[in-house]
Amino acid sequence: MKLYTAIHPTATIAEHVTIGEGTVIMANACINENTKIGKNCIINTGAIIEHDNIIEDYVHISPNATLAGTVKVGKYTHIGAGATVINNKTITSNCIIGAGGVVIDDIEQEGTYVGVPTKLIK
Repeated sequence: MKLYTAIHPTATIAEHVTIGEGTVIMANACINENTKIGKNCIINTGAIIEHDNIIEDYVHISPNATLAGTVKVGKYTHIGAGATVINNKTITSNCIIGAGGVVIDDIEQEGTYVGVPTKLIK
């Protein structure tokens, strides 16, 4: 079955970006060079995904979240509204990053992370 990929006309997407089937990119999202986005993802309103990111399948990047350069986000992960992930970080699969959280270290254990900087709460 072929899934529909939807990209809002106000989204800014660099030339060398790959977007998986079934992904939705909402208004004013910005996706920069050499980023790979998996299938069935949501890149929500105003999200910023900088260069050389890898977003695996079934990831939700919430409104106004920012992923700096060379970030990798594992499958089934949710990045909350207004959260920030600094450069060169990896977030494993099956995580929730709470709204407004700031990820400054790699996240290697599944779970829910909140705060500035983020800490595992469950």
